[in-house]
Amino acid sequence: MMLGYPYGWITAAGLFFLLIFALVLSSPVVIKGHLRRVGINDDAELNVRALFGLIRYRYKIPIIQFTGSSVEIKEQVSSSSAGINTWKQFNDDIDAEKVVNAIDKMKTILQMTRNLTGWVRRTLTKVRLDEWKWSTSVGTGDAMWTAMATGFVWSVQTSVLGILSQMVKLHAEPKMNVQPIYQQPAFTTEISCIAQIRFGYAILAGLQLLVRIKKVKGGVKAWQNILSKA
Repeated sequence: MMLGYPYGWITAAGLFFLLIFALVLSSPVVIKGHLRRVGINDDAELNVRALFGLIRYRYKIPIIQFTGSSVEIKEQVSSSSAGINTWKQFNDDIDAEKVVNAIDKMKTILQMTRNLTGWVRRTLTKVRLDEWKWSTSVGTGDAMWTAMATGFVWSVQTSVLGILSQMVKLHAEPKMNVQPIYQQPAFTTEISCIAQIRFGYAILAGLQLLVRIKKVKGGVKAWQNILSKA
């Protein structure tokens, strides 16, 4: 009886930590996105919460301004982990050269990483979409052209939803609306969505990507060099 006493506590502790580990792996990573455009004003926000709120990340673009040949973006980034909060704010100008460089970087990454698109598709199949709302108002000042623009916008929204439904799991009825405005030229659109993926799936996907990166020449350093190029 005495000999089995410490082993009982060890077994109980092992089962406890196994339960905690299982809860962590099955906990959801919740992703909330919001995008809005009213006239010439734009704002976007992305919130990520993991491990029951212990890890939080927020990315916000409160201002997007077109300044001649470039786009000025004001960005805010905040994160919270293990009780430590960080917050950063900075401005960036995006011009044609930066767009071309970003496209070239993506092409290089696709070429040097084996079946990266396949990894993205398989990862997206583990994502569950819990909310999808997209509302748009459009007007041209002319009744006929407004009706045509309304039909075009509705076609775009349904096409996007169709593509999205092929990539992720829809767990809620999407809500979409296109409202014509016949009195004056106008355009507003607002998109909000909530998606989640199990923490265990997210970790597994990250490990799979890391393995793919290490198989290419240069491995992680090659990726870092590509992403850090001006």
